[in-house]
Amino acid sequence: MTKPEDTAMAAWKGGVDSWWRALEAMTEGARKMHEVQLKAAVEAHASTEASRKQLAGAADAHAAWRMQAEWLSRSANESLACWRRLAEIAGETQAAVAACMAAQAPLGMPLGIPGQSGNAAMMQMMDKAYRQWLETAQQFYAAPKIT
Repeated sequence: MTKPEDTAMAAWKGGVDSWWRALEAMTEGARKMHEVQLKAAVEAHASTEASRKQLAGAADAHAAWRMQAEWLSRSANESLACWRRLAEIAGETQAAVAACMAAQAPLGMPLGIPGQSGNAAMMQMMDKAYRQWLETAQQFYAAPKIT
């Protein structure tokens, strides 16, 4: 016959194990996001430098406008691809965390943050990250002031 203390201890250990697995999933998601951001930053820097050198050798204003338009178009596409990959990673991480928590949840018990759905929290996080990225990009690529 199983003692009540043994059942309680097993449930407690299972909960701790679920939280550790969830923490590992979150850490892995953060690591993947960091890699994507680092790769994007390196590629953006290389693209900007290559375009800067190309613009310096432009034969005329028409060629300079064409080069700038190509760079802007390419940069926008690369930015969207980066954000798409970050959203995929966020979704994968959210699913992994939910799976960890669902494995330990007692039947009939809701999972997640009380009063907030997982999708709403994820969208708020992505919106905040996008706004921070946009502010940083605007500061970095601010147009020079002509006096």
